[in-house]
Amino acid sequence: MYDKAQTGDKSSFDTLLAEAKSGDVYAQNKIGNLARGYDNAAAMAWYRKSADQGYANAQYNMGLCYYNGFGTAINYTEAAAWYRKSVAQGYDKAQYNLGTMYKSGKGVQQDLAQALNLYRKAAEQGNMHAQSALGFHYLTGQGIEVNSAVGEALIKKAAAQGEERALKYLAKNK
Repeated sequence: MYDKAQTGDKSSFDTLLAEAKSGDVYAQNKIGNLARGYDNAAAMAWYRKSADQGYANAQYNMGLCYYNGFGTAINYTEAAAWYRKSVAQGYDKAQYNLGTMYKSGKGVQQDLAQALNLYRKAAEQGNMHAQSALGFHYLTGQGIEVNSAVGEALIKKAAAQGEERALKYLAKNK
């Protein structure tokens, strides 16, 4: 239904909106996705309804809103708080994003060990961005013991999913 609503099918959109209004967390999050880019304040409002009910994907989307300023002012501390809620449920995209925040120190105290821990958790779930990031850490030894075999394997996994940085690395290092 979401796919049809996304392509402009009014009946599907109306059904999805009715489900969202009735409290369905999945539908609320999907309506937020449809609104993002057109009406970011509305998107954020729908995400919040879903996130407040504990839906991990919506909590991740709230983190995105605060991190990027979609429908609100940029607030890295608030972004990290929402990502943490999603991470607590094992959501890989939030693990990767929060890991990146720990690596850079945006909104959290910089902590490379915590960043690598989060990257590892997301990579184990198949997150291509985390696989790539962790792979490069293994290759460079930044915060972790160098292990070229593990680094290369992670980068190949990321590249197989189309991760751009990994693809560029492999093309350059054939």
